[in-house]
Amino acid sequence: MKKVYIETYGCQMNGHDSERMLSILTGSGYTPTENPKDAEVIIVNTCSVRGKAEQKAYSSVGRYVELKKLYSRFNASLLSPHGNDSPRKQDKLIVFSGCVAQQNGRRLLGRFKDIDLIVGPSQVHRIDELIDQVKSQVKVRTPVVAIESDTEQKRFRNPVQDVHGVKAYVTIMEGCDNFCTYCTVPYLRGREVSRQARSIIDEAYALAGSGVKEIILLGQNVNSYRDDSEGGTITLYELLSMLNDIKGLERIRFITSHPKDLTDKLIRAFVDFDKVCEHIHLPVQSGSDRILKLMARGYTTRDYRDKIEMLMKVKPDIAVTSDFIVGFPSETEDDHKDSILFIKHANYDNIFSFRYSDRPLAKAGRFENKIDAHIIAERLMAIQSEQLGITRRIYGSLVGTIQHVLVEGKSKKPDRIQGRTRQGRIVNFEGSAGAGALVEVMIEDYSDNALYGRCIKKEEQHVH
Repeated sequence: MKKVYIETYGCQMNGHDSERMLSILTGSGYTPTENPKDAEVIIVNTCSVRGKAEQKAYSSVGRYVELKKLYSRFNASLLSPHGNDSPRKQDKLIVFSGCVAQQNGRRLLGRFKDIDLIVGPSQVHRIDELIDQVKSQVKVRTPVVAIESDTEQKRFRNPVQDVHGVKAYVTIMEGCDNFCTYCTVPYLRGREVSRQARSIIDEAYALAGSGVKEIILLGQNVNSYRDDSEGGTITLYELLSMLNDIKGLERIRFITSHPKDLTDKLIRAFVDFDKVCEHIHLPVQSGSDRILKLMARGYTTRDYRDKIEMLMKVKPDIAVTSDFIVGFPSETEDDHKDSILFIKHANYDNIFSFRYSDRPLAKAGRFENKIDAHIIAERLMAIQSEQLGITRRIYGSLVGTIQHVLVEGKSKKPDRIQGRTRQGRIVNFEGSAGAGALVEVMIEDYSDNALYGRCIKKEEQHVH
């Protein structure tokens, strides 16, 4: 039996790419395994956005290359005059995929000579035929490198077919046109390409028919989605309108949004479409206008606050989450304090905060006045501490309220079930409800990252 092991680093886009590869390979006769020792094919799907994730990926590939060598030596020993009758161990095929693969291409072969296949993000849809191409080499296996850009709509082929669970990711666009100075996405995933709306709708209908209750629309800059293929223009607002009418779907989310492309019309979608959840991830990256300008983000803190205020006005219970980069080149103590103050006023549900790191191709890597690592660590801790206090206050205010929860399955907590509110907050609760059920939960307690309560009612689901 052919088995495949996939290890993923990075964002939701990478996670979805891994799901696509697994779905494609499952259709070609592979079964997934959680143990790389059992796998014929080992895929390390990488991310280049953060230096730490890239280094972890290199470490993993190094381990799997050594594993491959070990198995090859064992099999070679069986062919020697002193070999024994032990069964052959399965040969390993090592695949290096994702943005780091795109970034380094053939240069990776100088570091890892035993890699069999290098696959860029725009070639993920061909993973089965690329693996077959490698395996078809009988005598000497030459590494295959597939990092060229494919035609616009081809890269959206082969969406995930075998979905288990109540939620699924749907890619609606790829690439980015913004060229923020710290980011490599436009160089590695290319310029913005939107998927045809009809293809998205067809996939969503299929997912709903298989029992999926929630879909998350994915794109590096999802709210710049635009499909002009059928005469008129379909923006994310119109796409949400069409998805909202699909029977069986209960919730719709979209990530990641760029603040400069969050239009007044798109903000209205949170009111106009009942299945669009009250949550938006809106990365600000810094609370300092000086740093935002150096980052080439295309907005000021005032512009961003105006967006937040409008969101809160049309949907007072909306949860906003964000990203912050700490220690951007030349960041002063005053810039850092501006970010702390910004967090205090923004009232974020939560944030993801990261140490700045130079990335290949990104313009900021050539900037001077880099910040010492220990200063970055102190500033990161201060930002995370500030946000933790706000998250605790928000979660504490929800004790005694009734929350609408979509059940995802069993909780890691004993004898509890886990789900999420429409705002994306994790809820662990007592009661009996299967995955996909919509329930009302009375919140009785909270922690730093979850709410706790008991089920008091099962809701009626949409029928339109």
